[in-house]
Amino acid sequence: MNPWVVAVLFFLPLVLSIIYVIRRNKSVKLWKKGIFPPYLSPKEDNFLEAYLALGARLMIIDYQTTKGKVQFINQYFARYFKFANYNFSDSLVFSFRHPIRTETVTSWLKQHVPSEGGRSQIVYFLTGLAMVSGNLSREELIFLKKINIELELKDSHLTQILSIFAFYYQKQEKKQNPETKTKGNKYACEILGVSANATKEEIKKAYRKLVKVHHPDIFVNASSSQQKMAEEKFIEIQAAYESLIT
Repeated sequence: MNPWVVAVLFFLPLVLSIIYVIRRNKSVKLWKKGIFPPYLSPKEDNFLEAYLALGARLMIIDYQTTKGKVQFINQYFARYFKFANYNFSDSLVFSFRHPIRTETVTSWLKQHVPSEGGRSQIVYFLTGLAMVSGNLSREELIFLKKINIELELKDSHLTQILSIFAFYYQKQEKKQNPETKTKGNKYACEILGVSANATKEEIKKAYRKLVKVHHPDIFVNASSSQQKMAEEKFIEIQAAYESLIT
C-alpha cells in the first residue's frame, strides 16, 4: 500500500478527533460566558440544546415547580427528538449552572428556522413548560413575551399559543357547563384571531391565513421533530376552527 495512503488513514482520524475536542472546548467556554455557540450546525442535537437552554432559563424563574417541568422536558424531547444523542441530565444541570443569554439562542434559531410557524413552535414549547403547574406567573409571562420579541414574532402568536393551551385544557374537563363552553369559544376565537361575533366567512378567512403559516405540509423540508410539532399544534388549531364553524 502506498505510504501516503497509510499515513492518511492513520493520521486523519487523529486530526479529526483533535479538531472535535478543540471545537467542543471552545463551545463549552462560550457557553460558560452565557453565549450559545453561533457556529453550531442545524442538527437535531443542537436544536435540542437550544430548546433546553431556553427551558432552563424559564425554569430558573420558579424553582418550586422544577420537578414537574423536568419531567415535561424529558417527555417532550423523547417525543419530538427521538433521534438526538444527548445526556439529558448533564445538559440540564450544565444549563442551570451556566444560564444562557437568551438573545444568543434566539439569534441562532432565527438563522436556522426562517419560517414564522417554525419559530412559533419554540414559544409553544416554552408555554407548555411554563403551564405545567397549571398557572402562568407574571414573571413567566414576561419571559415568554421576551422570547416572542427576540424571535421576531407578532404579539398575536403568543396570544394564539396561550389560547391553544387554555382551549386544550378546557377540552380535557370531564364536566361541561355553559360557562366552560363560553370560555372554550373565547379561546377558539383567540386562536383564530377573530371576534366573538365573527361571521362564518370571517372565521374561514382567518383559518385559511393560519393554514399558510402552520400547516404541517409547510414543514416538509424541516426536521422530523419540527414536522411532528407542527402536526400536533395544527390539530388544536383545526379543533378551534371546527368548534366555531359548526
